[in-house]
Amino acid sequence: MESSGSPTPDDALALLRDVDTARESLAGRVGSPWWYRLGAALSTASMFVGMGLVVGRPAAGSDAESASTLLVVLGACVAPAVLMYCLHRATGVAVDRYVHGMLPWYLQVFGLLVLGFVLQAFLDVPLALVAAGAVAFVVTYDRERRIDARLRAQVVAGT
Repeated sequence: MESSGSPTPDDALALLRDVDTARESLAGRVGSPWWYRLGAALSTASMFVGMGLVVGRPAAGSDAESASTLLVVLGACVAPAVLMYCLHRATGVAVDRYVHGMLPWYLQVFGLLVLGFVLQAFLDVPLALVAAGAVAFVVTYDRERRIDARLRAQVVAGT
């Protein structure tokens, strides 16, 4: 197959514009929809609420323990997997969202968990884990927004 000649500078510029257009299109799809951020934040909060149902409550009862276990398992295992699957299906893009910059979030959420646990289990502050879960919800939602912004910027920059 023969080419019709060597490309001109205008052809090269047109191809570069096409690459930029493709990057911008992908950047619009790489971010998560509102429901994903909400689901991730609810998953995090559900673990706190689940623990809060039984921590510091002697003889909490089998119903509370069952609900607690269900919330922790859903928040830690089931919901994240389902959310990632749905995100991939909704956007058509599969990226590792959590490869960079998660240490501050882990430290914040773990710190909240420890604080809430100590307050509720040892200092008898009622609903301390639920309150810590509400803060973890906000921290997680904000983290997801920041991840979206980072991913979009990386795609537009071509990194």
